[in-house]
Amino acid sequence: MISLINVYDEPEAEVVLFDLLLERTPEQSISHLKMPTYDEHVAFVRSKPYQAWYLILHQQVFVGATYLTRQREIGLFIFNAYQDKGFGSLALIEMRCRHGEILANISPYNTASQEFFSKHGGKLIQLTYRLSAL
Repeated sequence: MISLINVYDEPEAEVVLFDLLLERTPEQSISHLKMPTYDEHVAFVRSKPYQAWYLILHQQVFVGATYLTRQREIGLFIFNAYQDKGFGSLALIEMRCRHGEILANISPYNTASQEFFSKHGGKLIQLTYRLSAL
């Protein structure tokens, strides 16, 4: 039903990932405080920051993306038009099959993701605080 396509091998990846990033709400983001420019985004993608990074493909359409950091933390984002159709669940299952145990860091304001990962057997193991420089 879905395929995971390696971002680093897909020519359309930078554009698809930027379009997906544009759909994120503030409560969905914990990794950046402001929206990067397209050029900043491209530089980030090309730096190959993740252990694994995939576009989620369904019937020749990219419906989202998922990644795994080197600390085994998952990121999973589905385009708004394709949410609530099971693609996130299928991608999570595939990531767990490919990569084993994973962690999910979620904003405390993102209750939808908290419910999603809990529904899939996730257990709360820590709270993380960001402390700004003095």
